[in-house]
Amino acid sequence: MESTQPTFSVDLVRRAQRGEPDAQRELIVAYQHRVAGFVYAIIGRSDSIEDIAQLIFIKMVRALDRLQAPSQFESWLFRLARNTCIDHLRRQKLRRIFTPFAPEHENVPEPAGAVDSEELDALRYALAQLRPQDRALLALVQEGRSHAEIAVTLRSSVAAVKARLHRAREHLREHYQPHHEN
Repeated sequence: MESTQPTFSVDLVRRAQRGEPDAQRELIVAYQHRVAGFVYAIIGRSDSIEDIAQLIFIKMVRALDRLQAPSQFESWLFRLARNTCIDHLRRQKLRRIFTPFAPEHENVPEPAGAVDSEELDALRYALAQLRPQDRALLALVQEGRSHAEIAVTLRSSVAAVKARLHRAREHLREHYQPHHEN
């Protein structure tokens, strides 16, 4: 699991807010992989990930001057990413985030110790049944965020985050049905 230490300095954010291209570029480089992973967790369509991540960074640069607390940059960025992904899903009227047999997933080598394809397909199906907001919540947890950090990102209370996380996990369990039982 990745560290939840900030990838930025407050000074870097302030420089980016003043419009310094090098500072803006540094923030983009520092967050490009994490934002892309977050987008994938919500959208799941590999042909859209780069476009949506690029849109998120364009929105970030345009809105940086409105960020009032540079120390909250990371939470602000992931809230922007979440909202952009949800807007994308609404526009596309997508019901599913993964297609189990999509060509782009056929020749991807599996890491050592990976789950079998039936279990992976079952998990993809279960995730597809969740609301985009719940997928975003699970993605933040998977990234190693604390409940308090997630609460800041989602502008919610820690208690509400815990309750939503519990419900999201319950829904995931309801829909996760691997094809083979032990």
